[in-house]
Amino acid sequence: MLRRLRLAAIIGLGVLVSSALAGARTPLREALAPLGAGQQPPPSLFGINTGTYDTSEARLSRDLPTAKRLGARWVHFTGDSIKYSHGHVSFALLDSEVDSARKLGLGVVISLGGIRAACSLTPVPSDATHCPPTSPHDLSVYAAYLATLLRHYAGRVAYFESWVEPNHTSMWAGGVNPAQYAALLETEYRVFQATEPQDKLMFAGVADFGIESGSPSGIAVLPYTNDVLDDLHGQPAFDLVALHAYRFPPSLSPDDLGWTHYPASPVWRQDTWTEQLEAYEQEFTAHGYGEPRVWLTEFGWPGNAEASTDYFPSLATQASDVAEAYQALESPALSFVQAAFWFNQRDYEPGAANPDPAFFAHYGLLFYNFKPKPAAAVFERYAGASG
Repeated sequence: MLRRLRLAAIIGLGVLVSSALAGARTPLREALAPLGAGQQPPPSLFGINTGTYDTSEARLSRDLPTAKRLGARWVHFTGDSIKYSHGHVSFALLDSEVDSARKLGLGVVISLGGIRAACSLTPVPSDATHCPPTSPHDLSVYAAYLATLLRHYAGRVAYFESWVEPNHTSMWAGGVNPAQYAALLETEYRVFQATEPQDKLMFAGVADFGIESGSPSGIAVLPYTNDVLDDLHGQPAFDLVALHAYRFPPSLSPDDLGWTHYPASPVWRQDTWTEQLEAYEQEFTAHGYGEPRVWLTEFGWPGNAEASTDYFPSLATQASDVAEAYQALESPALSFVQAAFWFNQRDYEPGAANPDPAFFAHYGLLFYNFKPKPAAAVFERYAGASG
């Protein structure tokens, strides 16, 4: 949900960019068909997020091959993998991740983020990834940077999430602002159309359906999305729609009722996970965007060796949640969900420093040392039976 960053050493520096720059589901037999140069596999419900907090480069190097063995067809990388050296943007670490995934035949989604040269805050935070460009000048700088990024990954990556959880204050520095995000999204879309028009831009992966009005943590998914779409006035600004489809507390299974904050009466309603996803899709339909394909770039439930509270459910509960989630995703009701990425492949390394809530360390299908949880076998079974 919050940023995940590899703690191991950055692999080389590679290509430098001046800081002045700123359909339908596919059967398993097709998803596993050999890929030609530059080809992505078809969209799949069986993606995996491999980002975790781990101090061991040896363990990190095993993540992508492990994802492949679990049955994943796609992986998801974030802007945290874009680094700096001597004031310059470097794609070297992200290049290494992308190239490793593509050699394994895995598709890749990249989540975009901010850069120092286009950060509209003063002083610039130490991590500019979550600092948005909001002024005309900074949006122009960011547009130049984005065009460079798209050209750099042309032929390797064709799907991009426009931002990570801009409805959360922790991910949109300076305070959540739907109008600012709408302006950024329009800028990004113009760059895509002018630079790599065949690439696909996703409406940002927003998260948390139950944030209360006035909460310091941000704005709930549906009111935030409604405000952004109001600001877009029906103008084309994205090709697909992303969502980080977590439930809080995570003891809520996909079939359980959980509170959803709506932008209009009734303001609060209790919904299943399927009903929440349907409500998100309906926001876009109501604003004149038809029925866009949705990519769940993050979704999941934690599992703990020692269950204790609603935020630390048992391993058996997690395995049941995986099964319920995929039963829902494969149902006709959610046919608009074109792709989904389980968060997370592995738990965080115990004791590794990270900014996330403690319960987020336990969303893995595997323990940090690759020992499988019961949930891993469930994921493998559904991935293998897909078709």
